[in-house]
Amino acid sequence: MSRFSICFLAVGFCFLSIAAPAQTSKSSPSARVPAVPRPAPEFLWSGVNGKVRRLRDVRGHPVVLIFAENPNQKMFIKQIKELNRRAKQLVARYTLFFVAFTKETGPVARTDIPFVILLDPGSVADAYRVGDFGIAVISTDGNVDYATDRVITGQKIVDVIVNSYQSQVQARRL
Repeated sequence: MSRFSICFLAVGFCFLSIAAPAQTSKSSPSARVPAVPRPAPEFLWSGVNGKVRRLRDVRGHPVVLIFAENPNQKMFIKQIKELNRRAKQLVARYTLFFVAFTKETGPVARTDIPFVILLDPGSVADAYRVGDFGIAVISTDGNVDYATDRVITGQKIVDVIVNSYQSQVQARRL
């Protein structure tokens, strides 16, 4: 090969090595990741003083939101047992607990966890697209980090809160 060909290849290689990092920084996941990819639908409840509060009023706290037909539903009672097993860990993380009874309301028994019963459970269930039973874990930034229609362990809820979307984004930046 001639000197010209070797020079041409060297210049091409240098250009590619300079262009590649610039291109990857534009397409890196952290550059494209929205602040909240799955924003939690808003819901309302009445505070102790009668003032209506919203989900956005409690940003900075993880939220566990449970949907059930009534307080005596078997899946709801199983979920309460699971939450009771990890209550101390969840309370230590300043977790707030809400329940939306879609058919028949009543007090939440068999637990010391303070649940807030939502005002309009039907519309909240529609917004979260749940049926007879569901649970959503909402992170401190208002992202739905986990949602299911099955009973999950209390440890799984703790794990989701600890490994929230926000903390995963921070870990990727390090």
